Amino acid sequence: MKAIEYISYIAIPLMVLFIISFSVKQKKETYNIFLNGAREGMNVILKIFPTMIGILVAINLFQVTGAMDIFIKIISPITKILRIPSEIVPLGVMRSISGGASIGLLSNTLDTYGADSLIGKMACTILGSSETTLYVIAMYTSAVGAKNTRGVLKIALLCDFVALCTAVWIWTL
Repeated sequence: MKAIEYISYIAIPLMVLFIISFSVKQKKETYNIFLNGAREGMNVILKIFPTMIGILVAINLFQVTGAMDIFIKIISPITKILRIPSEIVPLGVMRSISGGASIGLLSNTLDTYGADSLIGKMACTILGSSETTLYVIAMYTSAVGAKNTRGVLKIALLCDFVALCTAVWIWTL
């Protein structure tokens, strides 16, 4: 265990040393390359910042207005047929929208039911096997300026739904 801890302490400094050594050997201007990369990174941040603000506002509105509760009630007949416990449906819905909110829901779920409970295990599996789909799609398409996403949202949400169903299925075998 001490070996892994030691490796974790030296991994980043060794990587930086390797990059600098490699660039010196290649006769590259390392510092200028670094500055150009940082400049490009700032341009990307400025490009996606409005999208981030819009997503955060939309997430808060979705939660505060009760739209999530209405949506969960609408899909409850489907979740009952699929035997998805109602306790994890909010987490399954929120995971596609917001990482922070889904972690908060997971924390509440674990506080209520315990980490070793069936609900707790399902919730942890859902969180680990799905992605904040809407956020990722918005950031990536905004960063590259994609206009036609060609069904990316449908496929990504389908994958999140499969992750939810698989988490339930694995723990109820």
